[in-house]
Formats: sequence, structure tokens, C-alpha cells
Amino acid sequence: MTTEKPISKHDEDILNLVFNPDSEYAIDDSPADDDQASCSANVPEIPFTTLSQLRLLESTAVRQASSNPSDLPAAYTTLTEAITLCPHYASAYNNRAQVLRLQGKLPEAQQDLETAIQYGQGDAKVLKQAYTQRAVLRKQIGDVQGYEADMAMGARYGNELAKKVVRNNPYAKMCNAMVMEAMKKLQPPA
Repeated sequence: MTTEKPISKHDEDILNLVFNPDSEYAIDDSPADDDQASCSANVPEIPFTTLSQLRLLESTAVRQASSNPSDLPAAYTTLTEAITLCPHYASAYNNRAQVLRLQGKLPEAQQDLETAIQYGQGDAKVLKQAYTQRAVLRKQIGDVQGYEADMAMGARYGNELAKKVVRNNPYAKMCNAMVMEAMKKLQPPA
């Protein structure tokens, strides 16, 4: 006697993507509430006052990086200050990775993105950016498989650029068509 297990929501999402390649690529995780710190089971919640300080540091760093490329070191320092204040604040790692990437420090940027993804679990807003940014970085270093996998994850978490890239990937469409054809052949006649 076999016992059938129900499939998880994640598995259901994957099957939906396989069988409906032109459907919206989005995961069911909603972005974190702007008034609350994002946290997963392993990441402690960030107190509101600390979160306010972190967001102020981040906005300062973004202004620094946006105003002039020569201000990238200052933006890096400001984001490092945010990380020192709260070592599990995923968004600061994500933003610092962007600064590092612009400075051509790709291994350091990749490490910050790994950390952003680790601490950002449960926060679609952070994950959609971190996965998409890591995809761009992986493409820069020639990791095509990593690029495609991360773009798919960025799309699943709602990044619009990643959705367009994944949706327009001819290899993914071809693979989906082949899977659909194989599944049709496996179905018993009606």
C-alpha cells in the first residue's frame, strides 16, 4: 500500500512553471512589510530604532554611489558601517555588493550576495534583487549555468528584469515544450 504525499507549494510552483512557460514567474512569498524588519527563523528581528538607522545609512550610501563614481569608496564605508551595526541586515549586503561590483571587486561582491541571500530568506524584496544581481555577476565571470539559475530565482521572487530574461529564454521554452510533449505521450488514452 502506497501513501501519497501532497506536494509542497514550492514543488507546485515549479510544476506550474514547467507546464505553463508563459505564465507569470513569481513565488508566493510576499515582500516584507516596510515597517517591520525582515527575518527568517534563523535571523533575529531587527529593532525598529536600529532599522531606522540602517535605512538612513543605506539611503546615504545610495546617494553617495549615485552622485559620482569617485564616491564609491565612501558608499562602501557607509554600507560597512550599517553591516557593523547589524551583521544580519541582508539589504546592506545586497547594496554593498553592487558597490563592490561597480569597483570591479567581483569575488567580494559575490560573497556579499551569498550573505544577502542567506540572511534575506523570507524577504522577497531582498531576494529578488540579490539573485538577479548575482546572476549579472555570474554572467560577467562566464558562469552561464549560474547566471540562468539565478535569473530564474530572481524572476520567481518578482524581479521584472529577471522575468523578462527568463520569459525570453529560447532554451527554457524549448525544454518546456519537450517536457510537455513527453508528458502527453505518458498520459493514458482517454
